[in-house]
Amino acid sequence: MLTKKEIYKQAHKELERRRLQRNMSRTNNLKKATSICHEIGALNIKLSKLSIKLSKAILSNNNNQIEFLNKIQNENLNIQSKIQKLLIKHNLPSNYLNPGPVCSKCDDYGYVDNKKCSCLINLLNSILTKDLQNNSHLCLKSFDDFNLEYYSKDIDNKLNISPYNHMSEVFKICKEFAYNFPSNLKGLIMMGRTGLGKTHLSLSIASYIISKGYTVIYDTASEITRKMSNRYFGRETNKDIDYIDLINDADLFIFDDLGSEFDSAFNKTAVFDVINNRVPIGLPTIINTNLSPTELEERYGERTVSRVFSGLFPISFIGSDIRKNVIN
Repeated sequence: MLTKKEIYKQAHKELERRRLQRNMSRTNNLKKATSICHEIGALNIKLSKLSIKLSKAILSNNNNQIEFLNKIQNENLNIQSKIQKLLIKHNLPSNYLNPGPVCSKCDDYGYVDNKKCSCLINLLNSILTKDLQNNSHLCLKSFDDFNLEYYSKDIDNKLNISPYNHMSEVFKICKEFAYNFPSNLKGLIMMGRTGLGKTHLSLSIASYIISKGYTVIYDTASEITRKMSNRYFGRETNKDIDYIDLINDADLFIFDDLGSEFDSAFNKTAVFDVINNRVPIGLPTIINTNLSPTELEERYGERTVSRVFSGLFPISFIGSDIRKNVIN
């Protein structure tokens, strides 16, 4: 599981690789062009000398500096024009000596006006998606794939609303949470029986905010408590990464299947530690559970449940297991 720093490091390393590749292509193309036409090589040397002259002229306080700079610029353009004509004459592209960047908006540096370029966001998206899927063994979902037609339109007498209408509101809340991320709504707790779409909508939220360049960590309760146990009892193989720090570093943490872990005093404490390190201070968090509020309090105690419901917006998932409808 990668830290935010490691994710950005990988992305910037790829941008650096692209810039180096462009420089190598430029060097190799110049060698090839010069071997075909020696005049191109000679003109390129003149361009280099002009660049040195230009640098010296900019640093000087010569009264005729502007006139001299214009002269150098015109000479530069004239040489470039000659080179392009020679390239075309020898069936080479006019920009052969200056291969373009992968991203013309940022010149492969990742930022435009001190803001992340779309190419950097796409790289972060790719790295994050791969890391999340490698560690959770799940594929990211999409809001477009969430089908409300699997929910009954018959009125539930106890709730006085149909599962279809209720889940339509749930769907709307989840989309708004993703589209407005980060917002005043710092998290969600999704409650309901298994197979009602909690994981699907959580992963849809994750997919959307990853596409905007935010970092997400997704883990199940059983895996979280196992890692916490390894950390606490000294069985952690990677001593450089503290699991709590890794969780807290994420822009969004998804705590899936709360209540599925082995019921023990240590695991209850581990769950509280994870929740207490994010929820009270407003770090965006999503918790999914098959347990009701009463069952949560019986299992984890009032202190943990108080943290959860004071910081996260509660959503109830209702209906019948939609996976059966998908299979049928």
